[in-house]
Amino acid sequence: MAGLILRLRLISANMAYLAIPPPPNTTYTAGQLSLIQTAASTCSLFSTIFSIGSIILSLINTRHHRGESPYNEIADFLEGAHHHLYGFRPLAIVYALPIALLMWAVLSFAGAIALYCLMATTIIPRVAVLALGAFLIACTLVTGWYFWQRETIYDVKGVSPKRKQRLQIVGWLWDLTISSANP
Repeated sequence: MAGLILRLRLISANMAYLAIPPPPNTTYTAGQLSLIQTAASTCSLFSTIFSIGSIILSLINTRHHRGESPYNEIADFLEGAHHHLYGFRPLAIVYALPIALLMWAVLSFAGAIALYCLMATTIIPRVAVLALGAFLIACTLVTGWYFWQRETIYDVKGVSPKRKQRLQIVGWLWDLTISSANP
């Protein structure tokens, strides 16, 4: 329920953002201002679409799995959801889509706010906004790297299963690049 409230608040914030008029005093020309304003509005609209998609998929998943089912119904569901080639990956993608769309919605909204901040200020606040954005991106990359390293540590019996899978993916990509380089 908390996720639904977050998604609805994000839609409300996007609608409020779209109602904000352009700043009266700016150092941009009319053409540049129009381009930045269009980009900011587009980011906000993308965020709204991602939020609505996230809400719809969350409600469908919640409705489909509401209530308690006997173990044989769950086993039948999982048997039907298992793909002969891809396993449970399609099911995992379906279950991960709501949160992935929510993340894209937040990123799009952050882009819209950043573009408005760049549009509405002079050079000093623009540099501050860009520096803060670069800092946040760096923090995100360091956090991602930290958890990537933490999940791929060696266990007692050798390489962990997640590490093996990632090494297989990297090996597949490496084979793809080698085969495409040598015709």
